[in-house]
Amino acid sequence: MILLTFAHMGEAQHFIRRKHTQPVDFFFDGVYRTDDEMLVITREGLQATTERVSAVCTYFRSRISQVINFGIAGSLDEQLELNQIYGIRYVFLEINGECFERKFKTANSRAKKDCVTASKRVLNDHCAEKLSGFAHIVDRELWAIASVCKLFRIPFQAYKLISDRAGNSTSTAEVKEKSELFSKHLFDFYKKLQLSQK
Repeated sequence: MILLTFAHMGEAQHFIRRKHTQPVDFFFDGVYRTDDEMLVITREGLQATTERVSAVCTYFRSRISQVINFGIAGSLDEQLELNQIYGIRYVFLEINGECFERKFKTANSRAKKDCVTASKRVLNDHCAEKLSGFAHIVDRELWAIASVCKLFRIPFQAYKLISDRAGNSTSTAEVKEKSELFSKHLFDFYKKLQLSQK
């Protein structure tokens, strides 16, 4: 069974609308399943993500064969195109302005972009420029997912849709307004990914 993870309901809405997706009676809201997939809304940030993904992996460990993280993220590289989806190769961690060398590699051998998980939203250009030395993309949860997957020995992949440029121009309200469009784009990408892996 594949476990799909999303930080926010907005990103996951098209996945949840599928005909056979049902909520799971669990310790917290935001867990869903189909016949061959589970889905969890992790919320934003390292702690919430670690707690929720750990709980799901503990409870359903014998059934989960891989984890795939989908979500929107900010670009740290001007070469990346907005509204495009990129597979992630490595994920780094940033806390209080410092990046740590402990990184995790995804199971996606074709991925060429790296992601850094930031402890806070990157809302200024100085911070974005500093992080750009480590990765092409910044998010708020992938490192936590990778850490849990390492603990449980579950392979994981991640795909990030570039919603904006990280820094002064970041508008969380504007990103939220586009959540349905972003979710549909991610869902269509996932359907193609499934077909390519059959």
